Amino acid sequence: GKTAQERYEVLRWILFDNHKFTNHYATLRFLLSFAKTGETGATEFLRGRAKAGFKLVNEHLAGRAFMAADHPTIADLSMAGYVFYPEEVGINWADYPHLCAWRDRIAALPGWVHPYSLMPGHPLPA
Repeated sequence: GKTAQERYEVLRWILFDNHKFTNHYATLRFLLSFAKTGETGATEFLRGRAKAGFKLVNEHLAGRAFMAADHPTIADLSMAGYVFYPEEVGINWADYPHLCAWRDRIAALPGWVHPYSLMPGHPLPA
């Protein structure tokens, strides 16, 4: 970050990502897409937590382009890791328009490549 406040915000959003954003969504995606558990009490809980995280991020992004600053930071890249897989977990991204616009801004960054383009054998078979 350019300032101490910006560095604080970057750290704050990286920690939020680790504890409240990616962890729930990534675990839900693993259970449904890889472990093939189907819907369980655990997936219902994780989906609820993921939606709560998405709601908070969506609200935070209202009126701003990026998470921690007026430009992309490592916080944005950290948080963007799993927001390109909505079809795998049945979350309606239309409920999160600011998050979707942010995701599109991340995808428009120079050099960005969709995660599936970096992994052989994807997208996952149904």
